[in-house]
Amino acid sequence: MHGKTLLLLASLFPLAIQRAAISQDPHLFLSLPEIAHRNAIADREPWARAGRDEMMQVADSFPGAYNKRFGLTTFAVPTQGGQWMHWYVCPDTGRHLEFHPPNHNVCPDTGKEYSGAPIDEVVNQLKNDELGEDAVTLGLAYRFTNKPQYAKGAAMILRAYADQYGHYVLHDNYNKPDNPHGARAYSQTLDEAIWLIELTWTYDLIRGSGELMAEDKTHIENDLLRASAATVGKAPKEATPNIQSWVNAAVAAVGYELHDAALVHYGLDGPLGFRHQMKTFVKEGFWTEGAWGYQFYAMRPLTMTAQMAARNGNNLWKEAPALLSLFHGPLGVTLPNGALPAFNDSHEVDLYAQAGLYEVAFAATYDKALLPVIEQHERLNREAFLFGVEKLPLTDASANKSAIFPEAGYATLRAPKGRLTVITKFGEHGGGHGHNDKLGFILYDGDRTLGIDPGTQLYGLPLHREWDKMTVAHNTVGVDETVQAPSTGKVIDWRAEPGWTAVTEDAGPVYPYAALRRSILVTEEYVLVVDIDHSLDGASHTFDMTYHNVGTEQVLTHQASAAFEGIGKRDGYQYLKDASRVNGKGEVILRFTTPPKDADPKHGEYTTSIADSDYSGKSTETLGRVL
Repeated sequence: MHGKTLLLLASLFPLAIQRAAISQDPHLFLSLPEIAHRNAIADREPWARAGRDEMMQVADSFPGAYNKRFGLTTFAVPTQGGQWMHWYVCPDTGRHLEFHPPNHNVCPDTGKEYSGAPIDEVVNQLKNDELGEDAVTLGLAYRFTNKPQYAKGAAMILRAYADQYGHYVLHDNYNKPDNPHGARAYSQTLDEAIWLIELTWTYDLIRGSGELMAEDKTHIENDLLRASAATVGKAPKEATPNIQSWVNAAVAAVGYELHDAALVHYGLDGPLGFRHQMKTFVKEGFWTEGAWGYQFYAMRPLTMTAQMAARNGNNLWKEAPALLSLFHGPLGVTLPNGALPAFNDSHEVDLYAQAGLYEVAFAATYDKALLPVIEQHERLNREAFLFGVEKLPLTDASANKSAIFPEAGYATLRAPKGRLTVITKFGEHGGGHGHNDKLGFILYDGDRTLGIDPGTQLYGLPLHREWDKMTVAHNTVGVDETVQAPSTGKVIDWRAEPGWTAVTEDAGPVYPYAALRRSILVTEEYVLVVDIDHSLDGASHTFDMTYHNVGTEQVLTHQASAAFEGIGKRDGYQYLKDASRVNGKGEVILRFTTPPKDADPKHGEYTTSIADSDYSGKSTETLGRVL
């Protein structure tokens, strides 16, 4: 089986090339005239000059900063492949470990040190990450200054990796050698693809510098670029669509750089290539994985692919409108502070921190809808310096409005005045990065998200599987203390009126024995959530409406409360602590008091009150609980 795989790869990624047909000038992302133009802009514009200065500072620090960070006396690339960053975590607090040279992996919260596999091997990934970024920066510094010392540094990195790459062993996140998603310099094709794009662009920038002999070029092209392209492109299908986006871009980059039509075809028109992804994985501007971190993660290689294709006669922005729609989608679910909800395997994402990506898109399309994102920053990012337009046109920033995305499965309900906002989800599960939280929502007011979604933790932590993905961890409804099944729900009704906005949504087949339907109403003064849930099999079931609010909880009710020991021990319920129970009929009011953000008294406290009444029409077969 292994031999057959290698034989197929040899036919897909042929080593023979015709050097005479390959230009020695940069062409992958920037040409020499374009670099001269960017230099001229930097001479005129302070924001571009700052970008150039930052680039030069990084270039001037090599290799000293790299050697110092990793405790090296002389420059060297790792002799062993890297490991998964999600292993590099403090088990006590969930935060990333910190590397202290020469060989200490330290928890920043406890001071404890950790060593051994796979933790020590993660440091190799950190080294590869830095060297990939350093290589591109050195290549750019050479082209922007024509100073040969920068090309020498970039060439040193490329030669070292070309020498070493064939010695890296194929391995995955668990150090198994036979996983098609494993890699060599890294433990997964995702990370190696990112690194390969950086090294390919570096080669593009310096191969005409005179620092690489003919034999160096042959060595780098065959033993590094093509060899790594074969590694990342070997899997018939990547584990998640965003990984495939990076793989497509990496293979296409090598193809464009070496004028290899087969590799370009793989990236653009292969069975899972760019065009397939645009037709399959985008709905109404939302990426299929339903996590904002992964949407922007995928948008980067998708945008890179469009940049490379444009230089070769293909305007993918026009051919595949779904690409531009990915930039529009986030605008419809942006919270008042510019954040995007922590849905599925994502933290809250700062939309305005993606300004560099929007710079590239605007320069390619001149779509003024993208400008409000760019204008939130001072254009102090490398994308603006390298690809942004010199002068941004003026635009009138319109207020965000309530919006429904029935195909993607999201609804944003905004109060007519103020900052009160609810965003709910009812669409596709999200594949491997999805959470079991159909009809879940987040609630925002003041300057923060109050009704929270757990988002994600580092995947190496058990809590990611045992809490983050569980139904009870979200503001939704669960049945019989079990987790919802992956499903696709639908919108039943949507109303956006001058004084209020309302949505009714159905969860779909999340339980074979129960139906869940939720209505949410948002006004200037309050949010009303009505759940209409019922049994489908005539048996007795317990329906839990779970809500998570930041702050200190207080029960405001006349009924007596007491400790409750009846909470389950699986599907996330095992992590509910200090449970209490209020018995009796009538209204139960909970109040959450949230301290001012960053302990700033001027913001004052926020209070969220929840009034829960008996489920209307509740029969003896159904027990309703609010958790």
